[in-house]
Amino acid sequence: MQLIEAALAFAITMLALSLVVSSFVEIIHRIFSMREEGLKHVLRQMFDQVLAKYVIPAITRAVEADATIAAAARNDRIRELVADTRTAFVERMSANRAPMGVTPKATPTDPAAQVAANPKRVFGLWSGRDLAAMTPAEFMERLGSIDVGQAIADADRAATNAAQQAGTTAADAVNVVLKDVTQKFEAFGKEASVYFEGRARLLSVVVAMALAFLAHVDAVDLFRTYLRDPNARAKVIEQSEAVTAQHRAAAEAAKVLKAIDPDATLTSDEVKKQIEGLKSDWKEAIAKANLTVKQYADLGVPIGWNDERIERAKMYELVWTCKDPNKKEGEGFASIWKDCGKNQWRREIWGQVPTSPGVWFYLFLGGLLVGLGAPFWYNAVTGLTNIRNTARGTTSADAQTRAAVAAAGAGTTQPVTPVDAFRVSSAAQR
Repeated sequence: MQLIEAALAFAITMLALSLVVSSFVEIIHRIFSMREEGLKHVLRQMFDQVLAKYVIPAITRAVEADATIAAAARNDRIRELVADTRTAFVERMSANRAPMGVTPKATPTDPAAQVAANPKRVFGLWSGRDLAAMTPAEFMERLGSIDVGQAIADADRAATNAAQQAGTTAADAVNVVLKDVTQKFEAFGKEASVYFEGRARLLSVVVAMALAFLAHVDAVDLFRTYLRDPNARAKVIEQSEAVTAQHRAAAEAAKVLKAIDPDATLTSDEVKKQIEGLKSDWKEAIAKANLTVKQYADLGVPIGWNDERIERAKMYELVWTCKDPNKKEGEGFASIWKDCGKNQWRREIWGQVPTSPGVWFYLFLGGLLVGLGAPFWYNAVTGLTNIRNTARGTTSADAQTRAAVAAAGAGTTQPVTPVDAFRVSSAAQR
């Protein structure tokens, strides 16, 4: 029982720290619009590898029929038009058609010429203009409203007629191109998700490493403390419900998160508001990290740097300033990295790193474990709680989880197929 409770307390601590890491990772995603860029990357690949073969023949015929274009310049003109079509396709397909408080960008129902060059500003801060995710049905509905979609519809009709003339069964002959486009978009999305999830995990590990070194998250020392100190172990286990509830709230909020890039039509006031919002979120994340470290340190958990741990780590001072002790706070600073001894000034340390190999290893291990992520540690906490309750002879089932699963499964209906969404949207354009 002692080992199980120590493991549970350790998992709760890792979950709390991983939630702090998630806050910083989310801010980084928002600053660099990583989700929006991920969707645009999928759309670009979809155009290049799937849709271009249906669009290029029509562009080629139009250029060759234009007598004003010299024969030597036709290939360059074709490449230029294909590139413009690709850009317009990506911008219109990824545009939010109903953003609040901002002027919408060109959408699928707008002509390609309406897509303007919108250079990124202030790190591409979000304002609701682009989508971060898209289902196959949503993709096909939008595709049916766009000029590229009309070329797909023409190709689909030609393929259907050819299949019927060849004697293919009616079920196999209908919408062969549309079905092919749908399943390829779904496959592209799944493959891209694997890549983006891996990138997000790597980013989480990097942030977790930084947190482990800044907050002294020594994984071995943590587990030893929980194993030998029943008081600290019990106090941390008492935090279980609060920490798991925080994870559930964060997971629920992530489902409805919409973060979008601005374009050049943003006013300076809007840009300032977005920057101030990100600054506020960043300060809140830092305060949350400091609060978590202080909270667990007050419970007797060996988190955070103190004089003993600094001495054991054999810190090497990287950056410091020299302060005149006779002047008020905020005054009397000399240049950084200078020797303070000759002036008898006090050295203010701004940056230092441990030089002890053992400390490096344990902090590195702590960062790796925190970087496993909140979902992993939430499952670990739930599983260890159930094991602990079973060993005690109490109920181990999570009633709230069971109720949520039952509610999610109740009343589920089959959604409209992506092909149906395309056909309705395409027919409405005629």
